[in-house]
Amino acid sequence: MILRLTCIAIFFPLLCFGTRESSFSSSLKQGRLVLEIENIKQAEGIIWVGIYDSASSFLIKEKAIVKGYDVEHLGSLEAYLSDLPFGTYAIALFHDINNNGEMDRNFFGIPSEPYAFSQPPRTKWRLPRFEEVQFRFQKDGQVLRASLRKW
Repeated sequence: MILRLTCIAIFFPLLCFGTRESSFSSSLKQGRLVLEIENIKQAEGIIWVGIYDSASSFLIKEKAIVKGYDVEHLGSLEAYLSDLPFGTYAIALFHDINNNGEMDRNFFGIPSEPYAFSQPPRTKWRLPRFEEVQFRFQKDGQVLRASLRKW
């Protein structure tokens, strides 16, 4: 169990985003992805969304499209990701309640702020692999739902 918690402590910092936006190279076949973020329990801070296009770039913030969305109400938030090339992606996001730009963790490295992935992870004892949370973006206006949860 201590090994698993250590893995969380080592890898969860990769979810910390320091910029509001980055982008992949543009493509002729692209569209807008609608991300419906559910289960928002505090109306403050920013929800940081990182979009990854491969297993080799997964959870490496410099290789992601990163966007921040201000949280102004409870419940849900629609985030629009425009000009996204069609393809296979994985999304990692967290609710930065105190607006410090990083995923806060407790003494054991366990996330203390809500987070979500593009698909529900198989286990909470480690970060998911790209293949476990990937989805196929293939049409303009496609909707993807992600529900925030606490560890």
